[in-house]
Amino acid sequence: MAKKRKKKKGKKKGSGFGRKLLWLIPIVIAIASLFVKDISIGYYDRANGLSGAALKTAMHDIIRDHTYLDFDEKTTARYWWDNYFKKTDWSSEGYFIDMYSNEKHPTYVGGNVQNREHCMPRSWWGKRDKYSSYDANGDLHNLFPSDYNANAAKSNLPLGEVGIAKFDNGVSKVGINTYPKGYRGQVFEPADEYKGDFARVYFYMLTCYEDYAYDWKPDATKSMLQTTAYPGLQPWALEMLIKWNNEDPVSEKEIERNNEVYKIQGNRNPYVDCPALVDHIWGNKKDQPFYVVKDDKINRQPQIKDLLFKVVNGYNLK
Repeated sequence: MAKKRKKKKGKKKGSGFGRKLLWLIPIVIAIASLFVKDISIGYYDRANGLSGAALKTAMHDIIRDHTYLDFDEKTTARYWWDNYFKKTDWSSEGYFIDMYSNEKHPTYVGGNVQNREHCMPRSWWGKRDKYSSYDANGDLHNLFPSDYNANAAKSNLPLGEVGIAKFDNGVSKVGINTYPKGYRGQVFEPADEYKGDFARVYFYMLTCYEDYAYDWKPDATKSMLQTTAYPGLQPWALEMLIKWNNEDPVSEKEIERNNEVYKIQGNRNPYVDCPALVDHIWGNKKDQPFYVVKDDKINRQPQIKDLLFKVVNGYNLK
């Protein structure tokens, strides 16, 4: 237990501004340390000065090597909930956070009620009898707690924006895509508060598994993806995901989850750490070099996340 400091009597020396600054620095560092515990110094430095396809590949090289988590062993379903989701997707109110429904389960009660859902469908990269041969299969950045019915409705559908829904539980929708110039089949639409989360997961998957690009399956390529490492997404899908990334900023939940996944499998989602990477890789800054720190500023907002990125890469807080 920390001991309380005794107040010293007498007049304090130094300017009021200086005293305030000295008082503020430990708090700023403490806040930053909550976000970045155990993160390697200079984690993203290899991406400095790059843009577009080269920046995406640099990020791929940084995050591709990570611990393989076995998804398909029959004995691991409950293990995942108790040992992974309890750390990555646990509400302080005592239930698993579900981005697919409003269900609030305090425990894992079985696969006919709760599922471990792949955000990007695993059928997009592998065949049913060979899922476990792909390390993406157990990538925790792409796996989330899900209500069984919502998962069944989502199936292996692409993302999109729904007009008339054939499934709507108040959080998730399924129906014909209405996004302009987009795929005209059935799509899954998450709630507005989670659209950015889904977009950043897809950007992560396209980056981490850039080496899968030339083997994406027809379910993926007929809807959202391209069989190229860059850009990797069909124009309409890229436009929509950039929009979602911008309209739904990174949340505290995402930051905490990213840190917990990093502790478990040893890599990070760079688009949670730095959502402006999306612009430097695919968006309106794709011809502008990206720098982790440039003139003591970082190419992203808001400020608290700038602080996170500084500490991750070992720069001082001046």
